[in-house]
Formats: sequence, C-alpha cells, structure tokens
Amino acid sequence: MRKNKRRSVLGMILIALLLFVTMTACTGTGGEKEAGTVDTGPKESGTEEIKPVTLTFLSAWNGGGAGFPQDQENNPVAGQIREKTGVTLKLESITTSEVEKLNTIFASGTVPDIVNAPFWSTTGGEGQVIKKAATEGQLLDLTPYLDKYPNVKRLVTTGIAKDFAEFDLNSPEFEGKTYLIPTETPDGTPESIHNWNYGLFARGDILKALNVKAEDIDTQEELYDLLVKIRDGGFKDIGGKPVIPAGTMWNGWDYGQFLAGWTDYTISDFREVDGKLIHWTQTKDHEARLLYMRKLLTEGLFDLEAFNNTSTTANEKLTTGKLAVFGAQPMLADLQKTLYKTNPEMQYELLGPMKNKSGNIRTQVEKPGRSGFPVLFLSADIKDPDAALRYIDYVNSEEGRLLANFGIEGTHYNMENGIPQWIADVKKQFDDNPDLKRDAGLNYLPGRFIGAFSSEVTWPTPEDQKTEWQKLEESFSARMPIKIIDKVSASYLAREWPKYQEYIDKTSSLNFDEEFKKAFFAASDEEALNMLHSVQEKFRAAGVEEMAEFVAQKAAERDDVGF
Repeated sequence: MRKNKRRSVLGMILIALLLFVTMTACTGTGGEKEAGTVDTGPKESGTEEIKPVTLTFLSAWNGGGAGFPQDQENNPVAGQIREKTGVTLKLESITTSEVEKLNTIFASGTVPDIVNAPFWSTTGGEGQVIKKAATEGQLLDLTPYLDKYPNVKRLVTTGIAKDFAEFDLNSPEFEGKTYLIPTETPDGTPESIHNWNYGLFARGDILKALNVKAEDIDTQEELYDLLVKIRDGGFKDIGGKPVIPAGTMWNGWDYGQFLAGWTDYTISDFREVDGKLIHWTQTKDHEARLLYMRKLLTEGLFDLEAFNNTSTTANEKLTTGKLAVFGAQPMLADLQKTLYKTNPEMQYELLGPMKNKSGNIRTQVEKPGRSGFPVLFLSADIKDPDAALRYIDYVNSEEGRLLANFGIEGTHYNMENGIPQWIADVKKQFDDNPDLKRDAGLNYLPGRFIGAFSSEVTWPTPEDQKTEWQKLEESFSARMPIKIIDKVSASYLAREWPKYQEYIDKTSSLNFDEEFKKAFFAASDEEALNMLHSVQEKFRAAGVEEMAEFVAQKAAERDDVGF
C-alpha cells in the first residue's frame, strides 16, 4: 500500500510538471497566446496594453510571394514581432499584373489592411492608380499618426530625391496629406543606394564551348552574333531540350537590357537631340530598337513567350538553364539553390557590361535620393491603423531591423563589436539551403517593409563571412558602378506647363511600351514601323512637342536641371 501511495504521489507530481512544461511551451517565443493580451514585457505605469491583432497584407508584385515563409504566422521572426507589437500578418501576393491587381482591389473595395506596391511616379502605371485611390479617399491619411511613430516619419522624409518628394510622393493633389510610406530607400548617403546589377547574363558553359569571353560582348552587333552562334550550336538545357538563345523573366522583364545600345544616362523624360529638346516617345532610336527586337524574334533568337511568361514559367526556364542569355538582375536567390547546385558549370556570366549610345557602360542612374520605389499604404477602412503603424514602426527600429535581417540574437546571430555575426551552424544551414532562411522569416521584411536604411552600410559583412554568391553579386556591382546625377529632373518642369493636365488626360489611355511590344509581332517591318509611328503621332497630337519646347525654355532659366 505504501509503495502504491508513493507511486500515486509521484504520478501527481509528474502530471503537475507536465502541465507546467506544456503551459510554458504554449507561451514560449513565437507561439500564439491563448490569453486575450500580448506579453510585451514589463509595462510602465499608464502604458497602454497591446491586444493581439491580425491584419491582411498584400505584396502587389508579380512573384513577390517567393520570399514568404511557409509558416507565415509562427516562424521565429513573425513570432518575435507579434510579442513586440501584438500583430499577426496574413500575407498575400500576386502572379499577375500589378496595375490590374491594384485596379481590382480599388474598384471592388477590397483593399487589404496594408499594401506594398510599385510607385515610380504619379503620372503613369501603378503610381497613377495609387494616386487616384488616395485622392478618392481609399487610402488612410497618415498625417495625424506620424509624430506618434518616429520610424515611420523617418521613412517618409529620408533617402528620397527632393524633386520626387515634392511632386510625386507628396503630390500637390494630396493637399498636404501623407498617404505613402517609401520602402527600399537608402539611408541618405550615396553608399547606401542599392545596386540592382541589371544586365545580360549568359550561361558560362555555352560561352566556353563557343570560345567567347563574356566581357568581349558589349555592343548590339556582338550580342546578335553571339545569339546566332548559340541558336546554331545545338545547346541543351538540363533536361536535354534545346535552349532558347535569349529571353527574360516574367512579362518581358527586362527586355530593355537587350537594347542597351540605344540608352544613355538620363533622369528625365526629355532628350537633347541636335540642339533640340524632345520627349522620349519621339526619338528616332525607337525605330532601330524595334527592328532589332523583331530581328531577334523572327530569326529564332528570342523567346516568343517572353512577354507573356508568368513568374512560374519564367523561373522554370531560368532554373533549368533553358535561357542561354537572360536580361534582368542576376537572379542569384533562385539560381543558387537550383541550377547552380545541380549544374555549376552552367553558372551565368555577366556580358560586357553593354555599352550605351555614348560608348559608356550601361549602368544604374540615380539622383542622391531615390526617385520611385515600393511604397506601403493602408486601407482607409482599416479597423486598427495603430496596429499597422506599430508593426511598420517596430520593424524599422534598430531592434526591428536587426530582427528582420539577422533573426533572433543568440539563436541566429551574436553581436561582436557592434556588428551582428551569424552563428556558424546557422550560417552553414542557410548557405546550404536558402529556403531555411526564408522559412525562418528572414526574407520578406527587408524587401517590402523597411526603408531609409542599408544593412550593407550599417552592418557590413566581414570578408570571411561572405558567401560566394555575395562575392559574385559584389563583383557585378564593381563592374557596373552606379552613376549619380545631382540634378533636378526636367520632367518636373513640364508640370508647370499650362496645358499639362490636358496633355495627361489625352495620354492617360496611351501605353507606349505596350504598343511598342505589340509591334514586335507585326506581320512585316513596314507594319511594325507604322504601328510605332501611329503611337508617336498620338503623343504629338496630345501636344508633346509643345510641352518639350516649354520645358526647354524653363530649363534655360536655371542651372540645376538634368535631362
């Protein structure tokens, strides 16, 4: 009996211990709280208690969901943010047109609580749709909240080109209200401007087989000759199927890299040609660009599906080595875990860099601050705007940026002399399998939520900790350094033109690039040129030549205007 009683007491103790352990686990880091409040640490007297909130978030970028962790709510980073802010995000992304998606959510009144979308200007594309929604009251006016959230306030004022800030980010039509929060902006220094390394990249094994050096291909003619050799060379992808000599990522991004020979260092919509200022739609270069692309397409040198590829289709072509040459960014995040693992001999090499029409290398052109960037905005119908702004403010604090970029101290990294250093085992796992880094929650925040900041400047990676892919990316940047032009864009002078709004109304339904791409597939060169001339004539009929004359007169009155 005594023995049985001891067993009974021990059993009760074990049950109590198990209950304690289970309860502790349920309230541990990264877990949902069952109680109605969030553990945000010791509260100061009078501090408002934060309640859990779930918000919807849309990344309105084609393919933008690739960085989302598999477990959106309970990955380590999301869990830590929830402990600090009380906010859980439900993530959504798109695989279609950004403009189409934005038009849909605004027309249907189904705007998610937080949206991140492209904002390149207020006069076209996504930016025009967003501005219209703001002026129609579908976006929340953030102005009353800015003093309460200093990191959000910093984002709307730092790392932005002064002319873009005045005329686009804070468009006069916003009447002094703030609707948009810039992301991916630099910290205000030239060193923090991110180099995207746009260019043309060719499969290394094919170049080797053809005895071609990547750096020797830097003109349109040399590029054409290379593509012909590839087409006739019988090269295969990893599945043994014929390669496509040239192509792009989804929706033709970025076919412009194949037309580098007709580009120049520009910061406005206007070009100086033979002493006269013209609008970019009117340049004769478009004829040569159009005929060159038609030649690539009709001679089997360019992917006929390039302009309709979804992100899934484009990634499949990329990661199987089906594209012998592609134009875009280096795409290392996708390639390092696929093609470069199975077929390292196929590693793409940067061609050139390609030369522009002035004989200089084609590279990224920037003003001291960024003009055009992704932005965050909140739905006017959001139930808890403070929760959304609390989230954005926190991830843009120093603590939040460390969390977003390096995860949890002691678990993923340790601080050494003020610089976060990956824990060796964690770094090896992330380097071997980048999906593990993504699923830890370490990919989606820096690209869509954080601005006015550069991790490369604030926390430079020691040389001995860089991956081969970081070093490869840096080698591209060294060959294509950013060109900075510290001028006011002439495009803004056009907004003073008395007929400017009339011109915008007449051209709002014109999409030059779409008409240009349609001409690629015309039945003949003559028909293609007629299509080009037709859209150019529509811009002339809207007054584009008179506008250019006005801009030229205004530019002559000051010495800080750049074209």
